[in-house]
Amino acid sequence: MEADVQREGSTAIGINTVGIQGREGHSRQRARGLTKLVAYSLMLLFGASVLEIASCSYLQVFEGYDGTHLITYDFDEYKNITPAPNYHNSKGIHHNAQGFREDADTTREKDANTYRIFIMGGSTAYGLQSMSRYGQEKYSVLRNSETIDTYLEEYLRGKVRDKKVEVINAAITSQYSHHHLIYLNQTVLKYDPDMVVFIDGFNDYFQYGKGFDQFRDYGYQERAHLYMGPPTIEAWMGYSGWWLFRKSHFVHLASKTLRPVWIAIKSVGQSRMHIDVDTALHNLEINAQANFMKMVERNSLILRHEGVVPVFVLQPEIVFTQSKVFSPLERQIYEELDQQWQENFVEFKNKARPRVVEYLQQSTTRTGSVFLDTTDIYGGFEGDAYTDYCHLTPIGNKRLAERIGERILPLLDAKPGPHA
Repeated sequence: MEADVQREGSTAIGINTVGIQGREGHSRQRARGLTKLVAYSLMLLFGASVLEIASCSYLQVFEGYDGTHLITYDFDEYKNITPAPNYHNSKGIHHNAQGFREDADTTREKDANTYRIFIMGGSTAYGLQSMSRYGQEKYSVLRNSETIDTYLEEYLRGKVRDKKVEVINAAITSQYSHHHLIYLNQTVLKYDPDMVVFIDGFNDYFQYGKGFDQFRDYGYQERAHLYMGPPTIEAWMGYSGWWLFRKSHFVHLASKTLRPVWIAIKSVGQSRMHIDVDTALHNLEINAQANFMKMVERNSLILRHEGVVPVFVLQPEIVFTQSKVFSPLERQIYEELDQQWQENFVEFKNKARPRVVEYLQQSTTRTGSVFLDTTDIYGGFEGDAYTDYCHLTPIGNKRLAERIGERILPLLDAKPGPHA
C-alpha cells in the first residue's frame, strides 16, 4: 500500500512536471513570437527611416528641396490653391511671405514715387518648368531671375527715369480667369497696384467641351470634390495617399517617379480622343460668352473702378502657326503634341485663335482696357522660345516681357477712372 502511495505521488509529480514544462514551453513560444514581432517592427521602422532619409537627401540634392515644402502650393479657401508663402527651392524658385513669386517681401504700402505692376495668370506667367519629356533635361527649373516679371521690370526701369517701377509675380499655376476675379478682391488690390497685366490663354480661353462652366470645371477641382463629397472608400484612400504625398519624402518621390509609368500603362489600348472641329468651334463660342469674356470684363471693370490700368495678354503657344522657325527641341515638342494629343487639336487651335482674339478685343473694348495678342512674337528668333506646349524659356520670357513693355510704357502715367 505504501508502494501504491509512492507510485501515485510519483505520477502526480510527473503530471505536474509535464504541466509546468508545457506552460514554460508555451511561455517561451510566446516570448519568441513577441521577440520576432519586435525585431520585424524595428527592421520595418529602420527600413522606412532609411528610405525617408535617402529620399529626403535625394530631393535636397537633385531637386532643390528646402526641407519644409514638398509642393509649391497650399490650400486656399476661395480659389482652391495659393503659392506656399516662404517656399524656397535652392535651384532658384522662391516665394515671399505674401505668397508672391518674389525674392523680397512685398509691403502693402508703397513709396509715392513707385509704380507697382502685378502680373497675374497661370503657369506660363508663373514661370513653370518644362512639362515635356524633351524639354525636361534642359529646362527642369526656371529661376526667379528668368521669369516674365523680372524681365519686364528690367525693361521698364531702363526706360523710366523719373519713378521706380516694381513688377510683382502673382501668377498661380492652373488658374482660370475667374480665379483672378477672386484673387484681385482677396489679395492683390490690398497692395495698391497701379497696373495689372493678365497673361492667359491656354487654361480657359480655348475650352470646347459642351456645357463648360469654369467655376465647376477648373484644374484641381476633382480633388476638392472627392474629399469634400460623400465619404467613400475611394475618398478615404485618395486622401490618405494625398496626405502621404505631402508628408512622406519616400512616397512623394516614388509617386513622382512612377506617375509617368502609370499614365503609360493606363493609356495602353486607348485610342486618341478625336475633336470634331466644327462642333468644338461652336461650343467655344458659347463657352467664351458664358465664361472668360465675362470674367475679362468684370476684372477690367473692377480695376478701372479702383483706378488701376487693366492689361490682357493672349499668351503664345507652340501649336499656333507662326513666323518663328522652330529649333530642334521645339520640333520634337511640336511632333510630340501633334502625335499624342487629341486628333485635330492643331487644326482646332489654329481655327480657334482668331476667334479668341476677336472675343478678347470685344471684351476689352467694351470695358476700356488694353489687349495685346502675343501669339506670334518670335519671328526671326531661331533659338528655344518654348520648353513645351505653352511654357517659355528664359529668352522666350524676355522677348514676351519686352513686347509687353513696349505696349504699356506709354500707359505708366495713366490713371483710369470708372468706364462708362
